[in-house]
Order: sequence, then structure tokens, then C-alpha cells
Amino acid sequence: MVAYERMARAVKSLLGIDLSQYKPAQVWRRVNGFATARGLPDPDGLVAKVRQDAALKQAFLDMLTINVSEFFRNPEAWSALVGQFLKPMLTSQLSVRIWSAGCSLGYEPFTIAMLAREIAPATPVYILASDLDETILSRARKATYTEQQMAGVSPARRARFFRKMDSGWEVKPEIQALVTWRRHDLLKDPYEKPFDLICCRNVVIYFTEAAKTALYKRFADSLRPNGLLFLGATESIPNARTVGLQPNGLTFYRRP
Repeated sequence: MVAYERMARAVKSLLGIDLSQYKPAQVWRRVNGFATARGLPDPDGLVAKVRQDAALKQAFLDMLTINVSEFFRNPEAWSALVGQFLKPMLTSQLSVRIWSAGCSLGYEPFTIAMLAREIAPATPVYILASDLDETILSRARKATYTEQQMAGVSPARRARFFRKMDSGWEVKPEIQALVTWRRHDLLKDPYEKPFDLICCRNVVIYFTEAAKTALYKRFADSLRPNGLLFLGATESIPNARTVGLQPNGLTFYRRP
């Protein structure tokens, strides 16, 4: 598809994103929908406008990197993580290392940090929060959220972990201190290791199957033995054992 290849080259040049490992049909559909919603005739017209409009360029990047999340997204999955894995981990180990891969605006790493302090207030916890989009990371580092963005946070957690501001809410310093931010491309950058828990939820849904397999192998290699990979509610790894992981309940995979 010549038009798609032309758009993919422009995206790599303008945004630094290599679409060769994304599913073309799904990306093409999203790009066309994005262009239409902004009154542009086609992806070529979109690319031309993106070259001139910084705000549109950022919105296009956000769409491609799927920066959509919230605190405690899919609460039942977080409850399962806490009861089955996170609580035993935090109460039995001297320290815990966690990676939020594709952290977007910081909802996930701060959710993890809040849970860690509820479970084990004194256990040393290192949370690496990484994302491809440096602009999104700069916003996440500010650790401030609007009232609308706080929808998933209970009043008790707001009182304990946030400070009320005129413009919204700020994560308290002791929670911010648990998180280390880093720009990282899951498809090409080296992976830090070892981790007790890796969270990569609803991040790779548009990757090709080959790219997902390679990524899951790298995640497995970055986990400690018995470490856990936590995926999104609708995600699964059909060939888990071939990439070095074992299913351990819905959305959870262990490194044996």
C-alpha cells in the first residue's frame, strides 16, 4: 500500500516512530479516522498539516502512542494483582523492583506506588516509569492531575497520597519519590533488569504478532525467576511458554 508506506516514512521522520512493527490495517484505520475528525482529506493532508502545526503534531503523536489511561484502570485486575501477587511480594522481600512500561501520564506508576505504600509502608520500592513520548513524560513528571483525571481515586486515597491545589491535585512528594522516569522505546532500546513485576497494559495492542513475541521474550528475560508480567484486561499471550512465561491467571504471566 503505497500511501501507507509514504505515511509511515513521514511518521518516522517527523515523530521518530517506526511503524514497521505495527499492524498496518489498524494503524491506517486510526490515522484516517484521526484525519477525518480534524477535517483533513486524507493521511497525506494530515502529514502536510502536522509539519506546520505543533499542536496537531503532538495530538498525532499521542494518538499513535495511545496515551489513554486512568488511575486504577480495571479495578478488578488491580485487586487481583494486590491479593495474589503484590501483597506477598512486598511483605516477604527486602525490596521490590517494578517497571511500568508505557506509563503515559503516570497513572499506572502512581497507582502502583499508592498500593505499595498501603501494603508495606516501609519496604523499599523502585518503580521505573517509561514511555516513548517525551512530551507525555514531561507532563507525568509534574505529578499534577485535574479533578476529571482523579475519577478513579477514592476520597481516602486523595487525602493520603495527594495535595489539593487550586487547579487540581498534586501527588505527594513521598509517592513521587518512588518513581523514576525514563524515555524508552520498547521496540529498540535495551531493557533494564531484573524486575519483580513488569506492567505493560494496553500498550502493544497495535504491534504485529512478531513484534509482540519479541517484546514478550525480552520482558521474560528482564524478570527475576518467579517475576510477574501484568497485561491489560483483554490481552493474552497464546504462546506464553515459547517466550519463557507461564500463564498465572487472567492477564498475569510468570517467569518460571
